[in-house]
Amino acid sequence: MNTPMSRNVIALEWLQFGLGRLVTAAAEEGLTIHLLTGNRSEYAYELSTVDSPHLVVHDVNTHDAQEVVEAIRAIGDVAGLINATDTWSLVSLDVREQLGLAGPDPASVRLIRDKARLRRRLHENGLSRADGSPLAPTDDAATVAARTGLPLIVKDSAGTGSEHVWLARTADELTAVLDEARRVTLRGHLIAEPYFLGPLYSIETLSWEGRARVLGVSSRRLSAPPVFREEALAFPVALPSALAADAEQWIEQVLKSVGHDEGFAHTEFILTDEGFEVVEINPRLGGGLLGEEISQTFDINLYATFLDLVRRRRPALMEAPLTPTQGAAHARLYAPRTGVFTECEGQELLSGHPGAPVLRPALPAGTTVRTVSHQDGCVAVLFATGATSELALQNVLSAAGELRVRMEGDDRG
Repeated sequence: MNTPMSRNVIALEWLQFGLGRLVTAAAEEGLTIHLLTGNRSEYAYELSTVDSPHLVVHDVNTHDAQEVVEAIRAIGDVAGLINATDTWSLVSLDVREQLGLAGPDPASVRLIRDKARLRRRLHENGLSRADGSPLAPTDDAATVAARTGLPLIVKDSAGTGSEHVWLARTADELTAVLDEARRVTLRGHLIAEPYFLGPLYSIETLSWEGRARVLGVSSRRLSAPPVFREEALAFPVALPSALAADAEQWIEQVLKSVGHDEGFAHTEFILTDEGFEVVEINPRLGGGLLGEEISQTFDINLYATFLDLVRRRRPALMEAPLTPTQGAAHARLYAPRTGVFTECEGQELLSGHPGAPVLRPALPAGTTVRTVSHQDGCVAVLFATGATSELALQNVLSAAGELRVRMEGDDRG
């Protein structure tokens, strides 16, 4: 379907932020991004900042692969398809196959998206000290605990955004977790795996023809267990040279073991007393404002790499110098309770704050917030910089403390 002169690029949904940078890169190459989305309000902030003939938005049921295929055929000749999300990764595989479009190895994507299979593969290759297992409908707490050990994590094998993740430290807690987990609607199926103790990081990589380049490591701040809600992220973490070398060697082995040989990967890991332990691998760029952080840290437009990948040329980023000019961080602002979100109060206090903090809306005012236990309850993301990632993190957390998320019915007195 594509030719070397194709000027149309399909984006099958997108991350919540970064669309503007992608369109800027496309305009520089004379390309047009066609965003196919089932809910354009997800990109309200980005669309409000982009006014370019190089972006066309199409309203499509993106969960229906056949409808996506028909929409792309109506667009005509295309250079390729970009998938930047976990949710649509399997739909993208189907669409690419039907249209003859190149992309990542389907077997690798399917393996990575099944967290039980991923854990098993890592364990079999000596890259995790423990295995995980799918949960049968008849498994009780005693059976699961005997097989996996306590404490343990129960989660959706295809989950995203920290949704449907439960911690059980005792047999009684596990009984309650299993009861709750079996009442919710999952993207995949329930699995159990060990609970690894230690701080959470993610390592950002770009791969081409089987070689992985480390772009950097980001730190994570999570809410207190048993909720694993992402609160803040900073990039790049300055690891000691020996640990950085170990991490680079380790992630190369991890990605090779799962067959990920092309594109971005966002691998979350725990730094335990016994070494690195993968939490999950995402065959995509990290979410939130991580792409913006990497772009500003290295003074590049990271999103131009998507166009290199989709046009089947070696990404310039594989060789580009990556010398940090600063650190960057973002903090997620969550609704304090469920209900109707009305505003983020106190934005005038950001002016003159160290790190030049900028607030980016994630939900429009008037949106009903239905959960505060995972990322779907995030109403805005605050971005700030600093001379190092640690200073950037302190700047963004300080600035976030000046803001208040208001809900309908709040008492202002």
